[in-house]
Amino acid sequence: MNKVIATVQNIEETDIVTYIHVNSGESAMYLIKSEKPKWLSVGDKVYCNFQEGSVCLSKDCPGKVSIENTLPVTLQNVRRNNSLCELTLNNSDFGDIISLITANAYDKLDLQEGCKATMLLRGIDIKLEPLLENLKVSSF
Repeated sequence: MNKVIATVQNIEETDIVTYIHVNSGESAMYLIKSEKPKWLSVGDKVYCNFQEGSVCLSKDCPGKVSIENTLPVTLQNVRRNNSLCELTLNNSDFGDIISLITANAYDKLDLQEGCKATMLLRGIDIKLEPLLENLKVSSF
């Protein structure tokens, strides 16, 4: 499980979903939730958690995509077997992020340690957790 610390910048509630915009340094992520967590407010520090299998990768992302989160990363380390690759990606603001992709996808993308890539992550795949050290009990 990937766990990133971020600060809530904006919360937009619509009839159907809630959009939550968070930042860590200069990097931003966008989350989509069915409803706003009752404890969540703009300015809160939160953990953004997401599974390794939710992290997709592109080496040459050519233009617009339908995925909310596209972040520049550097491939730091690769652990590989016959079918899967565990990639350690680094984003200067979010730190190390782990991705699991097939060995076939790794080969097709012509990835190698040290290369630059784009991480893609759907906003619906990110779970929120309060950073308790900064949370006020009155928020509950």
